[in-house]
Amino acid sequence: MSNKRGWWDRLRKRDAESAEALRLPPMSRGMQLFSMLLFFALGVGLTALVLLNPVDVSSMPGFEEAAAETIYMCPMHPEVVQNEPGSCPICGMDLELQSAGPESAASRSHDHGEVESHGVYACPMNCSDLMQAEPGSCPVCGMDLELQGTASAAPADDDDDVIRIDPVRVQNTGVVSVAAIQADIPRTSRTVGMLDYDAEAVTWINVKYEGWIEKVHVTYLGQDVRRGEALFEIYSPELVTTQQEYLRALAYRDSMRESNDPISLRRAESLLSATRSRLAYWDISSDQIDALEASGEPQRRLVVQAPVDGVVAEVMSDTLEGMFVKPGMNLYKLVDLSSVWVHVDVYEADMSWVRPGQTAEVTFQAEPERRYRGKVLFLYPEVSSQTRTLKICVEVRNPARRLRPGMYADVVLSGPTVRDAVAVPESAVIRSGERSLVFVDLGEGRFDPREVELGIRGDDDQVQVRRGVDAGERVVTRAQFMLDSESRLQQAIAAFRERAAAGTAEQGSGGRP
Repeated sequence: MSNKRGWWDRLRKRDAESAEALRLPPMSRGMQLFSMLLFFALGVGLTALVLLNPVDVSSMPGFEEAAAETIYMCPMHPEVVQNEPGSCPICGMDLELQSAGPESAASRSHDHGEVESHGVYACPMNCSDLMQAEPGSCPVCGMDLELQGTASAAPADDDDDVIRIDPVRVQNTGVVSVAAIQADIPRTSRTVGMLDYDAEAVTWINVKYEGWIEKVHVTYLGQDVRRGEALFEIYSPELVTTQQEYLRALAYRDSMRESNDPISLRRAESLLSATRSRLAYWDISSDQIDALEASGEPQRRLVVQAPVDGVVAEVMSDTLEGMFVKPGMNLYKLVDLSSVWVHVDVYEADMSWVRPGQTAEVTFQAEPERRYRGKVLFLYPEVSSQTRTLKICVEVRNPARRLRPGMYADVVLSGPTVRDAVAVPESAVIRSGERSLVFVDLGEGRFDPREVELGIRGDDDQVQVRRGVDAGERVVTRAQFMLDSESRLQQAIAAFRERAAAGTAEQGSGGRP
């Protein structure tokens, strides 16, 4: 009891001293107890006010704007955006939080000097499908995961399409940009083709009379033959009869010369000329007819000779000897390989400028170090429905006869040059199937996605830009797919905010127009 009274006396003495210092009358014990009860009641009342929420806070001004900043998005379909958790109606995945409210991570970093982890973290190089709600490392490349959606939370430029990214992040992700140039771009088309015989240098060997082949001189494929070389010997009763008629006409003409009758002599010479022409029509050479005149005896077997130089490409049968042949039967196919044709497939995009007479550079795998110069002879009339290409024919000289039909060829077609064209690297273009995009680097972490109209493609991986980019502007050539993802994310969030603002305005007007 004495200890308790001693504590009370000390408390009153301290209050008296404080009151003396403040020149206030000392507080009585009752007043102290009243103050403690008052503070306790205020604490209980404030707690009940927060828990019970007797006032509808959601109806207060600015609440809808604050709630609209909390955005949930499908990680696979950026167009699916809403302000509450749920599932994607397309793929069924859970929607991920993209922004934690009006006090975003960027604003807290400015106020408190630190960045809190809110939203979805993903690899900046897009090399994996990993997406999580806390920081970490990519399991593929090992880079730190980056917070998605920070670019859209940044202040907007004058152009709504321009995206803004922290320059530190731009440097970490390896964004590279180069300037668009103005240069002459030659029209070229690289394609492939297949070697074939020159159709104008193909000769078929046949006979115009019936007979039996009794001896064969050329028997195998690929054999070189020269003009006038014997191919085979044939016996034909009709041919023997015609030789006899020619010899009788020859004897009749000689007799008419001795009769000194000019009219009869002209008739005899006309008969002899007609018989000689019939032998020539049957492909009997002048030397053979002269030999028949010199011998005065019909030949039982006539030697069929090669009319041109060439290579045996086809033989009717392996056993021609003893075969009975009829007029029009193709026995041999001779081909002159001093020139060959290359059947080339041209893409539809290059059909507009390919013309007969243009030059072509042809190389073959058999001789990769040697380049042949060819000329476009003609274009085929139809486009292939399977490959969507047009076949053209290119003639190539083959004096050494190294090229053989059936070989594959690499062909480069040259066309007219496009002068003073704006060109960007091929790697700067993102093709989505419906349109082509490039990202123009505006500096200080600002990038402008632009739709461009492309032209021809040059040999040095430069592509012509007909519309969308001017010479001198810098275009992104590396990590532009990360920029494309940021651009899609910004567009989706902007569209969602517009819908949320429209809904808030409609609710504020009570649904009245």
